[in-house]
Amino acid sequence: MKHSTLPTFEWVKRVNRSWLVKSHLNDHAEAWLEYLAANDPARLLPSCQAARAMCALRGPFDDPKPWFYAGLFSLATAAEANQFLATHRVTKATVPAMADDESVKLWLDRVSKETRELLDRLCDGVAEVVAHLPLNQS
Repeated sequence: MKHSTLPTFEWVKRVNRSWLVKSHLNDHAEAWLEYLAANDPARLLPSCQAARAMCALRGPFDDPKPWFYAGLFSLATAAEANQFLATHRVTKATVPAMADDESVKLWLDRVSKETRELLDRLCDGVAEVVAHLPLNQS
């Protein structure tokens, strides 16, 4: 991806600003970054690292956006996911804290086979990436 030599936080900001996305996901991601900086700076860099790592996991023909945003929001709590991802079902469904959320489960029961396969790949990637973040290492 472009801008690969930038420090992680700057890379995330630049990539997020460069994409056209639906329902203002880029604006919600920017608000998420601002929220983390103000309220939980310990999760800011790991969230950005997760976004970058998820982009590296994707296949060469995969759209990078779902991978990027799944990583960026991977450390969100359920309340935070509901706040920042209310209109972004795919990303919201990849947040580990949302695994038992009834509205997410109901939506997952209705998605296409292709969407479900993508979500499974994203969730597997998030699990792998989050397990290796500095925040989660002893």
